[in-house]
Amino acid sequence: MFLKQASHCMPTRLIHLRFGDEVDAVVCARMQYAFRIFAAIYGHRVVSKAADAETCCVYGRPGGGYCSNGEFLIPARYTVRARNARAPILQKHRYANEDLPLVYGIDGTTGRPDWLGEIFEWLSASLECASEKKDAVGRIPYSGTVFHQQKISPFKPHAGLLMAWMENCLHGNMEPTRLPKAPSALPGVEHAVICSHDIDFYYTGTSAAFERLGKNMLISLLHYRDASFLFANVKMTTNLLRGRAVGGYIPAMLDRIESLGFRSTLFAVTGGTHRRDPKYRIEQIAPHLLGAARRGFGVGVHGSYNSIVKPNGLRSEAVALENVMGRKPTGNRQHWLRFDRHDKLYRRLHEAGFAYDSSLGFSETCGFRNGANFAFPPYDFENEQPCSFLEIPLVIMDGSLQSASRKLRRNPQDIADEILNESRRVGWGGISVLWHNPMEAIQVPEEINRVFWRSAQKRVECGESWMSGEEFVKACVGRYQCAGLLGEISFNAEDANRTSAS
Repeated sequence: MFLKQASHCMPTRLIHLRFGDEVDAVVCARMQYAFRIFAAIYGHRVVSKAADAETCCVYGRPGGGYCSNGEFLIPARYTVRARNARAPILQKHRYANEDLPLVYGIDGTTGRPDWLGEIFEWLSASLECASEKKDAVGRIPYSGTVFHQQKISPFKPHAGLLMAWMENCLHGNMEPTRLPKAPSALPGVEHAVICSHDIDFYYTGTSAAFERLGKNMLISLLHYRDASFLFANVKMTTNLLRGRAVGGYIPAMLDRIESLGFRSTLFAVTGGTHRRDPKYRIEQIAPHLLGAARRGFGVGVHGSYNSIVKPNGLRSEAVALENVMGRKPTGNRQHWLRFDRHDKLYRRLHEAGFAYDSSLGFSETCGFRNGANFAFPPYDFENEQPCSFLEIPLVIMDGSLQSASRKLRRNPQDIADEILNESRRVGWGGISVLWHNPMEAIQVPEEINRVFWRSAQKRVECGESWMSGEEFVKACVGRYQCAGLLGEISFNAEDANRTSAS
């Protein structure tokens, strides 16, 4: 049984977007998308008639003669590029003590950027879609992104900063003195972080456990070069020889997270057959997943290594989890963050009927891959419209944090703090963090696991709430619907009643 989530929001203001006659239909669709996401993040309601709006924005050529007094002009500088065209060289512009990289620069007449065009470039992933580089897994590597190629910091939420700049000017504050923080869509929550755990290894027998610990010892010597990680895995191997199981962490992890007062989402592989997939079968961990769901934790699909390659692969894996859990899964994250093309991933997610995904993150470092410190529906280029699900950006993953710490020679806690603080500064969240197993040094060294628990404890002093992906989507969907995005999203009646009661 399903219950449709009611759409509700308290808009900051009613806004409308109209276009100059010279703007073609494709550009109109793309800028309308960027405008609606801006409205969703800053709490505006998009209205279809200019007469009903408190503020009418006009996207067109400066000096075109069609922008009347009281209307807010956004200079139309965006140009449609071929999907395989290389990303242009970005120009840095200083505003409110920030160096903001711009694709289209500043309009000479108005002194303004094309905010919507710039936001679209980040959120649509247009700056990386043309990358021909692929790593051994088939993903776009960090070296193939604009961050590496043009020396742009991934620790800055560039799309979020552009929205704050636009909001500041929309309120008539043309001086570059401040970047206004977006009002939260969640009552009583200043900043929302979606906590998650991908179940890549779980104890189902000694053979698989010995294999995993053996790999870890090689990783500690050849990759991490971390003595503590080597020692921890030698100790776990010794315990395993003495008959003590390792890697059976879910019950203890749930207890500890509950004691801190929040919930998270567990992503499980249901149909993996590739050597890079986990060794467990979904039936072996089903009791733990069902127990987690009964305690209010989310359970989602961890799309297997070949789920994007196989026709209907992701959909069949969603059905398999539904058969185990007795309810349709709401969210997904790709195993190994594996996908080769954004459009293929989005198509598979739509076919499977997910309400959210959280696969857009870096495997080699941390930060805001799409420049977003907020959740957003991706853009469907094939149909020139927003997708029907939310993408929750993955900004910190335990393995990528270890990699970034080693490469930058920085304390991992400092990196995590910087990224979370950058998001808190101008936004209300909707970003994801991932620790596979924060209870044992099986995935990463213990030093990295300690960052998880410290960050979870710090959330209170920062006015931050950690939650599951399911809790987040149910709580904020009305904000996006007020902006004309997402439409109706269905949830399980049991989950909706739990959310209402909380």
